Parts: sequence; C-alpha cells; structure tokens
Amino acid sequence: MRFRLTYANVVSTLALVFAIGGGAAFAAAQIGTRQIEANAVTTGKIAPGAVTSKRLARHAVRTKHLAGRSVNSAQIAKGAVGPGKQKFPVYFVESPSGGSAPVTNSPSPYPISDATWTQNPGEINVIFGAATATLAYDGSGSGSCQVYFEIRLNGQQVGGGQLQTDSPTPVEIDQSIGAQPEIDPLTSEQNEMTVLTGSNGDCTGDSTIDSTRFRVLDFG
Repeated sequence: MRFRLTYANVVSTLALVFAIGGGAAFAAAQIGTRQIEANAVTTGKIAPGAVTSKRLARHAVRTKHLAGRSVNSAQIAKGAVGPGKQKFPVYFVESPSGGSAPVTNSPSPYPISDATWTQNPGEINVIFGAATATLAYDGSGSGSCQVYFEIRLNGQQVGGGQLQTDSPTPVEIDQSIGAQPEIDPLTSEQNEMTVLTGSNGDCTGDSTIDSTRFRVLDFG
C-alpha cells in the first residue's frame, strides 16, 4: 500500500505528538511531594550537586542529622567560632613579657611589655607565666642562690614565684610563676601588671634573669 500524505494523516500525527508531550508535561506538573511514596527518592536518584545550601530550609540540618566526626576544623571557616559565639568564652586577653635583667639583692622593678588590658564585669582573669634565669651559688651560708618574683596587679601583690640553684657554676633554670584568679569587677577596669625581682644575696655577680613570659587567660 502506498502511503499518501493527507490532511487526516497530518492532523492525527500532530495530535499524537501533543498528546504524548502535553500529557508528560501535565503529569510532571501534577506530581508533588504528596504523590511521592516514602523512601521513593534515594541518594542514588539524586544527581551530584543537585542539593545545595540554597535548597535547604533554614534550621533543616541539625546536629542529629550530622554523622559522627563529620565536622572537624577543616570544615569550620577561619574566625567562624570566636569568643562571642561560645557559651562560656575562654581566650588570652594579653601576653606580657620581659627580657634580660641583672639579679639584685633587694626588690627592684623588672620591666615587662604588653602588661595592660581591660577586664569587664562577668570576666575572671588568671595570670600564668614562667621565668628563665642563668644562676650560680656564690657559696654563702644559705646553701643556694634564690631569685624571687613578685607579681602585682594595679599595685597589689597577687602572686609570684622563685628560682633557685645550689650549683657553683652557672646553670639555666626555667620555672613556672603565676598569680591568683582575679574575680570579675563591678565595672570595667584597666588592669596593669608589674613585676618586682630580688634575691637572697647568695647569687654570683654574673647571675642574670634571661626572660619572662606571661599569659592572661580570660574566663567570661
């Protein structure tokens, strides 16, 4: 039979195309979340990169939806978690330090830098530190060379420490020193830390304080 292009053929063919195409578009438009069975869409049916942050509802992803150890430091942006975002902020508010100085018999001011900071209501400050010195015992009656550190905050003694040796030859000594916690003030106040040093008088003349380092830890 010879195929003949007639008006009826053209109309019927177009009708079939529109029926198929239009029906599919209509069906797609009519499929909503209610027409999708539970667990019908699995991860295998989702194209890579199809679900982005823009398609997630606010607060849709909570801690219970995260796999164990899925979020580590590499997934946290720099500066994203600061003291202000912690429930109980803990951070270093200042780092005082000092350099070389001679060992004196009577208490003398020991110069330190970066030794002032502001403490606000609700904040507790704790001063941690260490001192390094090269000391030698001169053979006097006490039996050792002893160097003292006195830490003062706003003129009042709050802590300190001691370095000592019975070695007649110079030895380097590193020892922790610190201060008692400072309770939160009623109003904001400027804190200034100062240090006095002295000895028992039984250190050789070449004994020296080499350096000190402190950290002011703020809780609040």
